[in-house]
Amino acid sequence: MKKFLFALLTVIFFAATAQAAQPVRIARLPIIFLSNVPDNQTCAELEIKIQRAIHIPLNGTLQLAEYLPTEDSARTLNDIYTKKSKLVDVIRPLAEKINADIIVCPVLRQYSQHESFFSSWNGETYIDSYVEAELIVFDRRNDVLTDKKASQFYHDAYSTAGTASYLSKICFDKIIDATKLRKLIHDIR
Repeated sequence: MKKFLFALLTVIFFAATAQAAQPVRIARLPIIFLSNVPDNQTCAELEIKIQRAIHIPLNGTLQLAEYLPTEDSARTLNDIYTKKSKLVDVIRPLAEKINADIIVCPVLRQYSQHESFFSSWNGETYIDSYVEAELIVFDRRNDVLTDKKASQFYHDAYSTAGTASYLSKICFDKIIDATKLRKLIHDIR
């Protein structure tokens, strides 16, 4: 009987502690395109990469994080961002304005692909692709701003591994890893 009461009190204590803690407010901005916009499938795949990086398993039950509406965060960013300001410089004021603890801002800076047919002896099609991506992550709880960039290029015979779509996914994987975004989200308690 004593073990049962002890277990019951432990469960009640942890439940009370969990309810007392405020969830971390996370704002994930949509991908900002500074040059050409990829096709819809590539855009969706890149958005999914970011979404998976900030996903907290069982968050519906544990209530560790509150995800702020993406549209509202983007609208507020548009209100405070001007052409004269740098994107990285408006992230802190954005966090204050929307009361976010963590801001995740993915940017596709460059996205280009050009195909050319060379009538050499083999008649191959060549492809020139270049992609540059950036990820800005701001943790307001300890005032840490991380800004990482990655780029990939390809110049050779046509290959699906040389398309701008493929290269953009590599860049997003690199910037997610470089910012340690998954670790930041995983460490939320």
